[in-house]
This record gives sequence, structure tokens and C-alpha cells, in this order.
Amino acid sequence: MNPLIEQGLKIDKQEAAHHEEDNVSNDKIKLESLFEGLGSFGRFQQIQFILICIPIAFVSMHVMSWTFVVSSARRICNGTNETIFDDGCKERAYSASDRWEMDGDNGWIKATVQAVYFIGQLVGSFTCGVMADKIGRKKVLFWCLVLQVACALLLIVAPTWWIYAILKAGTGFSQPGIYGVAVVLGIELVGKQYRSIIAVIANVFSVIGGMGLAILAYFIVDYRFLHAAIAIPSLIFITYYWIIHESARWLVSQEKYDDANVVLCATANWNKKTVPKDWANQVGKKMDVTVTKKKDTFGVIDLIRTPQMRKRTLTNFVMWPVTTMMYYGMTMRSDVGGGSLFVTFITSQIMELPAVIITALLIDRLGRKVMYSGSIFLAGLLLLANWLTHDMIPHEYAVVMLMVAKGAVSVSYTVMYTYTSELFPTVIRNTAVGCCSTIARFGAITASFIAFFLVDKFGRVVMIVPFTILAICASIVSWLMLPETVNKQLSDSISEIEGNKI
Repeated sequence: MNPLIEQGLKIDKQEAAHHEEDNVSNDKIKLESLFEGLGSFGRFQQIQFILICIPIAFVSMHVMSWTFVVSSARRICNGTNETIFDDGCKERAYSASDRWEMDGDNGWIKATVQAVYFIGQLVGSFTCGVMADKIGRKKVLFWCLVLQVACALLLIVAPTWWIYAILKAGTGFSQPGIYGVAVVLGIELVGKQYRSIIAVIANVFSVIGGMGLAILAYFIVDYRFLHAAIAIPSLIFITYYWIIHESARWLVSQEKYDDANVVLCATANWNKKTVPKDWANQVGKKMDVTVTKKKDTFGVIDLIRTPQMRKRTLTNFVMWPVTTMMYYGMTMRSDVGGGSLFVTFITSQIMELPAVIITALLIDRLGRKVMYSGSIFLAGLLLLANWLTHDMIPHEYAVVMLMVAKGAVSVSYTVMYTYTSELFPTVIRNTAVGCCSTIARFGAITASFIAFFLVDKFGRVVMIVPFTILAICASIVSWLMLPETVNKQLSDSISEIEGNKI
């Protein structure tokens, strides 16, 4: 799952942060009724959403492609396709590791390349998020698609590993602008009752992309052709400049009523509805009334300035990097418990589906606190059990145990975004999620070095034991330090969090 999803889910509340409470409700009702009157999830929304979801599958391929690009060359023995290293077997694959000699003492290069990807993602998270609010969702989505396609094509011919790493950083930078912005754009397309479904469907496309990557990597044994198979079909996304519409909600918020009217008319035409007359004048007058009634702005320092905010911020700064490190680490090295990389990787991706379903069904019943703390604690226990019993139980059981642990991490990863968004007040919610997302990238970078370097050098223990300890710590800290937010009204100000006027 990706970090900007819940920002999209809360977008209406974030927009309302700049208005007086009594006027906000009237504005939102009028604007929401305008959009829903044209169809909450009609034919227009369905087609547009499916179109913007397709690139998510390719983003997922780019995130994890290094796992297969750098894997040891497969060899053919006795007419079978196996990854073995016996003498006399014929090499039938060509990996980046073979080309740039990344094994042995040069194993650190593997980790560095993937870490550079996450550094690009870190920079892109802030840049794309800010630019999407300033110049529009569609423009950021389109230019990030162009950047990703360009970098992906150049990966095929990269002459050195460090140039390859820079190009990977380019694909990493584009990831938030495609995945995150696409989900936000999708959420803004539909009525409020469909927004949680949008996030679930987007995750399904991500899973499809991960499984597609494993299948392609199994049959395409040259890493350059694998990149070509991912990049060349992506050229079709250049047409999105003409077929994807800008978010009407964003256009209205920017008072670009003529452009918004074009989108609304297209929506009405596809959904067989009618755009209300003089809607722009009515919305415009209502917005003019509240434009001078803005609240004070808040910055990063406000996350730690007061006691309750500081407690919530520091706790999230533990949860996010730990959960992210485990999520990416267990995906990149899905075969850490043994077995075929292709089988374990696909199984790991499939485990995302029940995780998303479980989250959707139980998050409002059990609560955010129970779901996060319980799932990350379960993941830690399963990893510990796997380590202690690895030599005592059949190999298949050990692999299943790790796959269930990955599913538990996926649950905690999904819940974490909702929980964090609800823990912080409206006036600083975007800043809080953005800072947490930044801290989380350090967890992903650490996972890269563990998965691609330390595990090869020292064995699975350097992954299993730290992940176990950190998972249990994150569970305990979140349980003791954070309040439950289910069925609680969202806080608008820091004063509401602290219980006194700030």
C-alpha cells in the first residue's frame, strides 16, 4: 500500500480547515450535493478510475523489479528450469548482478541501488504532493508518467550501476505522483460512500502488478528485456493527457469554474444527468463569504510543541519506519525462509488481498488501535516462531508462517494511514502525514540494506530477529501511548487534542 491514500480519504476535511465551522458545513453540503447529483459512481467515474488505476500496476512492478533484476542467474540442468549452482549446468539468464559483479564483497551495491530508489521516493512524496495541490492532479500525474517511462526505457541501456541507480531514483520520484495522486484523483471522482472502495481497488491493481512482475521475470531471463517488457507498454499512458480529466473538486477549490464546468458537463453526459444552471455563481458566492475567515497556519514545530501532540508524533515516528521496513523487507526477500523466489513472491503479493479485505471488514468494528497493535504484534510473534522452529518443522510450514506474517504486516500498514490521519487535527493533518511518510522512507532504505546485503552476508537471522523485536516494540508503544479513534469526531484544532486552549 502507498502513503497518500488516506490523505485523499480525508481531502474534504482538509479543505474545510480554512473555514469557520458553521460555514463549512453549508459549503460542503452544497458542493457534495452538486457532485453526487451527477452520479456518485456512474459510467464516467468508472471509466476514469479504471484508466488511472492501470498505471498503478506498473508502478508496483518498478518498486519491486530490482528483486528479480539482481537475482542470481538461473541455469538449466537436465532440461529443467532451476536456480541451482552445480557445475556443468548451463547458464540461461543475465542479471544486473552478473553484469556489474555485485556478489561477494560488492554485495553492498545491490542494497545501495534499491536504497537510492527509496530516496527518490522520499523526495517525490513531498514534491508531488505539494505540486498536485498547486498545479493540479492531472498535470502531476501526466508528468510523472512521462518521467517514469523515460527512466524505465533508459534503464535498459544504462552502462554503469550508478547511472542505473540514478535512473531508479527517477522512477522512485515518480511513484508518489502516479500512485498517490492517482488514488487521490480517483477518490475525488466519486461520492463519499465509495471512497474506501477506491483505495481497496487501487491496492488490488498494485497486487496485480506485483504478480505480473513475478510471471514476467520467470519467463524473461535477461534483465534488460524484463525492463523493456515493463517500460514499452507504459508508453500508452502518454495519451492520458487527452483522455484523463482534472479533478472537478480541485478546480472548484481553485475557483476555475469554466474548467470545472467542462468536467462536470462530461460527467453529466456520460452519466445521463444534467448540470444545474448557475451552479458556479452559487458556489462562488458561498466561497466568497468565507474566503477572509482563514485560521492560523501551523508548521512542523507544532507536532512536538505541546504534550499530547508530542506523544502522538513520537509514537508515530516509531510505528511508520518499523512497519514500512517490515513491509518492504518481507516483500523484497520473500524467500528468506527458503523456497522459490518466484513462488514466495507471488504468494506474498496474494497475501495483500485478504489483508485489505480484513482491514475493510474489521477496522470499524475492532478499532484502529486494536487492529494496528494486534496485527503488528502477530507479525512479530510469527517471525519469532519461525526463527525458533525453523529446523524443527517441515519447510512448507515455515514458508506459510512467513506468508501469514507478511499478511499481518500488510494489515498494520493499511490501518496505519487511517489511524494517523485521525490522530492529528485538521489544521496540521497534512503536515503530520507528510512527516510520517518521510520518516517511513528511512525504514524502507534500511530494509534495502538488510534484504539485499546483510541477509546474503550473515544469513536470515539479521532480518528475522530485528524485525521481531521492532514489531513487538511498535505494538507495545502504540498500545500504551495512543488513544482509540474509531467512532470519534475528528479534531479540528490542537486545542481539542490538548484539552485546553492553545
